[in-house]
Amino acid sequence: MNWRYKPGLRMVKTGVAVLLCLVASILLHRENAFYSCIAAVICMQPTTEKSLHAGIHRFIGTLCGGFVGFLLLEASRLIPQYYTWAYVLVIPVFLLLAIYLTNLLGRRESAAICCIVFLNIATNLDRGIQNSLLYVADRVIDTGIGIVLAVLVNRFLFPRRDDGGGKEPAPSGGETPPSEK
Repeated sequence: MNWRYKPGLRMVKTGVAVLLCLVASILLHRENAFYSCIAAVICMQPTTEKSLHAGIHRFIGTLCGGFVGFLLLEASRLIPQYYTWAYVLVIPVFLLLAIYLTNLLGRRESAAICCIVFLNIATNLDRGIQNSLLYVADRVIDTGIGIVLAVLVNRFLFPRRDDGGGKEPAPSGGETPPSEK
């Protein structure tokens, strides 16, 4: 164990972002804070720019996975409840469609989260979801809340010097940073 470890500001910011997601979930009467909290954790990066970049990929992946998940939920209505094996065999086909969609859009970086969102929807084997579109929209909204809160916390709570428009510290050895050459 490393007893000398000191928590960094990114850890603190992640905790604050998750706290805000939980509070937002209560105030907005959201059904489940899990999705916004996970988005906040994933999107909390060393700089605001990197958080925004991660958030964009997360959101695009969520939209793609949600869309294909919606298609699966609608298609699953054609499969009788007692044909579970048919449903299980259809999931990988739709997963491939989800990956294909992210590649088609030129967003390969979004493919993994797209698959995670899709599988979250697809493996919810309670196919009694009454409104597929509302269910998927809730997942997208919750993820959006987490992304926005993570980016805002990263930007305004202990921003890095190079994050707020200031110059990065000069490299050791007295060299001039490449941006000033």
